[in-house]
Amino acid sequence: MKKPQSVKNYILASLSVVIIALIAALSFHKMVLKSWNTEDSVIVSIDRVGKVRGTETPLPFNNSTAEREKASPETEESPWETEYIDITVTFLNGEKKGESEDILITQLSTSSLKLTEGRRYLLVCDRFEDGTLQYSISDRYRIPWVIAFLILASGGLIASAGKAGFRALAGLLLSLAVLLGWYVPALAKGVAPIPFAILTIGAVSIITVLLVVRRPAFWIVAFLGALGGAIAASTVGWIIVKTWQLTGLASDSASLLASTIPNLSMEGLLLAAVMIGAIGAVLDVAVSVTSTLAELFSYDSHIESHRLWQAGIGVGREVLGSMINTLILAYLGSSLPFTILISYAGIDAMALLNDPYIAQELLRSVAGTIGLLLTIPITTGVCVWWLDFRLRSKKSAG
Repeated sequence: MKKPQSVKNYILASLSVVIIALIAALSFHKMVLKSWNTEDSVIVSIDRVGKVRGTETPLPFNNSTAEREKASPETEESPWETEYIDITVTFLNGEKKGESEDILITQLSTSSLKLTEGRRYLLVCDRFEDGTLQYSISDRYRIPWVIAFLILASGGLIASAGKAGFRALAGLLLSLAVLLGWYVPALAKGVAPIPFAILTIGAVSIITVLLVVRRPAFWIVAFLGALGGAIAASTVGWIIVKTWQLTGLASDSASLLASTIPNLSMEGLLLAAVMIGAIGAVLDVAVSVTSTLAELFSYDSHIESHRLWQAGIGVGREVLGSMINTLILAYLGSSLPFTILISYAGIDAMALLNDPYIAQELLRSVAGTIGLLLTIPITTGVCVWWLDFRLRSKKSAG
């Protein structure tokens, strides 16, 4: 009789999470509308989308529709020309909140932003020196749904995993706080990426181990195992960066960052990215091996060291297979558009391996893989040493 009750509770918990996510999204939407203070943009709902036409000169939005049509006759469109579109919008915030207006917006003819009636968008207004206003749609307004699905995922984790899920979520939030609240702002100020990356990895490892590993006696095992794997991945990454002569400037965003913050070492930033990218997978392996060995020790506190070593290596090998897949596929997925472009262009394999962008992705994959490989024996060795040390300490105390 307990099993149906358990299923019922699980279904009720899932429905509760969905309802809470929707309510939170609606509440957050209202809060965003009240607090949105970006001077050059407002949130609007599109009520009508008129004709699309091409023109060479911007037209004042306050011209009548007839004047705009007269000044902007329909011409054959070029893929690179600017389009002018008559639309009717309702302002959802700002000084004109609740008002509806016919406006003329500018948009590149190659833009992938599709305007749909009934949807919400971000409307940007540019004011020229002569007082002319030029409107454009910068993006879709998606904040409520982003919040809803974040809460749905977080609530689902807690509902299904209970306290363990809550601890995992808390660890993730604290790790993000360290990365986004401390490390990234420090980099923006031009600090050395690698030393701060080492401190960040240490902080993230401590947070994760304390919240995820249930047995305090094994905290040091998981921490040292993860730290050892991260150091291994970092060392391999440094060797690859030097031997492959990578500069960290393979992408447009990296080049823009280098010109924006001239004193920031892009080579160091590339290596720091490898270190931080590897720590997640390394922590997974270290915690998995530690938890398994801790369970074995709890069942048999007199287990021999060589048996414990064999068990740790055996479990690590099985975890390794799936974790390497996760690591490689994550990197491949993040660069999938570029990979498709390369496949479409039919680039030679040798030229492909020599491409700096591909080399950077290979750097992350190779360094992360070797870090995972070494995490298993490091974690197992630390566990065997730690248990032997504790046993000797107890005998000495007795």
